[in-house]
Amino acid sequence: MESEGETEAKPMKNLGGEVCQICGDNVGKTAAGEPFIACDVCSFPVCRPCYEYERKDGNQSCPQCKTRYKRHKGSPAILGDREEDGDVDDGASDFNNSFRKSK
Repeated sequence: MESEGETEAKPMKNLGGEVCQICGDNVGKTAAGEPFIACDVCSFPVCRPCYEYERKDGNQSCPQCKTRYKRHKGSPAILGDREEDGDVDDGASDFNNSFRKSK
């Protein structure tokens, strides 16, 4: 016989979007309103905070396919980022280029 505690369902954090496979929160959307996709190779569902943590303090790659994460617009640069990674236009690369030219 089932007890009352066994029949109750746990509340779902996700109501209508993809669920982050790391923390269980909603993956969310980009500033442009598009679904956030951390890995452009396999689209493994990861939310922005987990993506940022993985880039800064983790192994900097997708947990599923192991492809190195590219830098998304609005993400801080980390050691190893290349200028051609992603469609980042936050002025950081302009600053670095002007600094190199002025030497």
